[in-house]
Amino acid sequence: DLQIEEDLIEEVVRLWGYERLPVRPPRAASPMQPQPEGRRSRFAVRRTIAARDYQEVIGYSFVESELDRMLGNREPIRLLNPIAAHMDVMRTTLWGGLIETLRANLNRRATRVRLFEAGRVFSADPSVKPGPLAVNGVHQPEMLAGLAYGSAAEEQWGIPARAVDFFDVKADLQALFGSTAPVFERAGHPALHPGRSAHLVIDGRPVGWLGALHPAIQQTLELPHAPILFELEMDALVSRPVPVFEPVSKFPPVVPDQ
Repeated sequence: DLQIEEDLIEEVVRLWGYERLPVRPPRAASPMQPQPEGRRSRFAVRRTIAARDYQEVIGYSFVESELDRMLGNREPIRLLNPIAAHMDVMRTTLWGGLIETLRANLNRRATRVRLFEAGRVFSADPSVKPGPLAVNGVHQPEMLAGLAYGSAAEEQWGIPARAVDFFDVKADLQALFGSTAPVFERAGHPALHPGRSAHLVIDGRPVGWLGALHPAIQQTLELPHAPILFELEMDALVSRPVPVFEPVSKFPPVVPDQ
């Protein structure tokens, strides 16, 4: 079995005793990397949404083609050798995995579910060139998606019980963006309710969606109520404006007499 020098060293060490080897931590240079003030970490984004009472889930990157089609995606990337018949395409949205997790919780008698997931979605794009973190012809943006279902708050005596609605999740997203303050513009999405959906726009560029699940999809999936869904570009979330100092005026204010 001795083919190379390392094979001989392994045999000597095995006979001499692994427990007799000295333990020394490795030494390596670890310089501090600069962190731009105008960007926050992805961990900070996940921590912020978790503080709004959402629980993080990690789903598969491949989903059922029929569910992906219902969510408005017509041409997903198909797998040549799927691990299961119901996981035959790469996900083009994070909503599919969140809805499946919601259904699993409802089957176990959960009444209030609030979930989020951060991950990449995949779509065919011939303009994408291969690189260290890119696959030829595959667009892989990183997204943050969430789902709210059931009551707006945990059962308690302080406030009356009511179902979570569009404006509850809108407030969560406004807190998530912080000082960036996106604009919510009414828009239609194939997977969302026609009258309860909106685009999130920053500096004239759409960066995500918010809305209630479409009634037809809700009926097909046999959900008692429609969850509120959102999906946002991670790049828009990690970017933040840098505060700029403005000197205080040296002149006192002038207030006219009433």
